[in-house]
Amino acid sequence: MSSPSIRVTNDLGNEVAGYGLALVDVSVEQESCYWEWRVSTGGNPTATVMVGVSNKRNSKFYEILASSSVPPELHGTKFMCTASGLKDGDVIGIVVQQSELPMIQIFVNGEIEDGLQVTRFRGTVYPSIFLPQQGSGNVSASFLYRDEQFIHGPPSPQFHPLIAERSLM
Repeated sequence: MSSPSIRVTNDLGNEVAGYGLALVDVSVEQESCYWEWRVSTGGNPTATVMVGVSNKRNSKFYEILASSSVPPELHGTKFMCTASGLKDGDVIGIVVQQSELPMIQIFVNGEIEDGLQVTRFRGTVYPSIFLPQQGSGNVSASFLYRDEQFIHGPPSPQFHPLIAERSLM
């Protein structure tokens, strides 16, 4: 469940706006996968967001968070990294690998961001983004998870698009 202040803003259901933690409703089950977030700065010259993965959240989590002393800009999760200085249209790529040493690496506009990685996460996780309140407009982001949607694409052939659609046979 995403933060109550997050809203889906398009018919495809892949663009989020507002502020707070937004979770995609598909768990990361693959050995290695990739997806992208295209950021819109909402009229601000630059934006800062947190990206990565999160465990499932419920309304009680957001109630506790709202009454805590944790500053709002840190309401992401320990499985997320901060990408700052983003310009309108910048693309953040996320690589997740779950073998040997589970890890997440962050790319901005196709270039790896040194120091932006998470290691040793466990459990069922979901692609996520944290949109903070910023300046005069709200930042929004589009979730891109299929080959034909990618702006930059995976850094290596071992990383495949997140499998978001499943069907039972």
